[in-house]
Amino acid sequence: MSQTDRSRNAETGNLSGSAVKLMIWCLPATVLLLISVFLIGIIPSRTSLASLVMIAAMGLIITRVIFLLRSPRKIGVKAALSVVWLVIFVVAGFFNIFMPRVIHHVMKADAQSRFEADIRYMLLPRSDFAPMEVGTTESIELHTFSRTALIFESSSRILLCRYHAEEYEKAIASMAERFRFRTEPLGTGYYGDDHAEITDDPYAVIADGCFRILAPGDGDDSDFYKGCFLVMTNDIKHQIGYIAFSDPDLDVTESLEYLINEECGWKYLHL
Repeated sequence: MSQTDRSRNAETGNLSGSAVKLMIWCLPATVLLLISVFLIGIIPSRTSLASLVMIAAMGLIITRVIFLLRSPRKIGVKAALSVVWLVIFVVAGFFNIFMPRVIHHVMKADAQSRFEADIRYMLLPRSDFAPMEVGTTESIELHTFSRTALIFESSSRILLCRYHAEEYEKAIASMAERFRFRTEPLGTGYYGDDHAEITDDPYAVIADGCFRILAPGDGDDSDFYKGCFLVMTNDIKHQIGYIAFSDPDLDVTESLEYLINEECGWKYLHL
C-alpha cells in the first residue's frame, strides 16, 4: 500500500471517528428533547425556548460525563470532575423547573367526561353549563394546555367536536337554547389617556371560527381574562369548540383574540 493510500485511509478513519463522536455528543440531548416534546408535551414555542435549551444543555452534560469516565485520567480526577458536572446538572435541572413553557396534550378517550370534570374544578362556581350536550359527533378530542412561568401557571381546556352537516345544525340549535352569550363590551384591564378602561368586543373571528364568550350566571365578566368559557363555531368545517380558561394571576389582556390564541393555546392546534 502506498503512502498516499495510507494517508487517505487515516483521513477516512479520522472522519469516521469524528462522526461517531459527534453522534455520541448529540444523542443524550436529542433523546431528552424528544421526550420533552412527545411525552411531556412541551411545545417548541418562543416561551418554551429557554426550557428546551436548558434540557439540551443537560443532555450535553450527560455526554461530557460519559466521555470523562472513558478517558485515561486517574480515578481520583474522574471522580472529582464527575461530581462537578453532576452539581452543574442538578443546578440546570433546578432552574429548568422555573423556565417558561407551554405543555400540550391531546386525549380522545373519554374526552367529554374529562372536559366536564376539569371545568367544574377550573371555573367553580361558573360551571353550571356542565354536563355538556354535544350531540352526535363525527369525532371529539380534548386538548389541554398549561403555561408555566416561575410560580405562575395558567390552564385551558379545549373540547373540539366535528360533525356531519346535519348533526352540526342540530348542535348549533341546541347550543342556542342552552347558552347565554355576552353582548356587552369586555374590559381588558388597560386604561387609555382619558383614564377610561379600554374595551373589546365579546366575540372574535379567527380564520373560519367565530368565538363568543358566555355570560356567567352572576353577570360579572369584569375579569374575564382570569377565567372564562367560550364557544367556537365553524360553519365551513362543521366544528364546535368549547374552551375553558383559568389564570387567577392574569391582570390584563390585549384583546379577546389575544387571549384565545396566546393564553388558551388555540394557535397551537393548527386546525
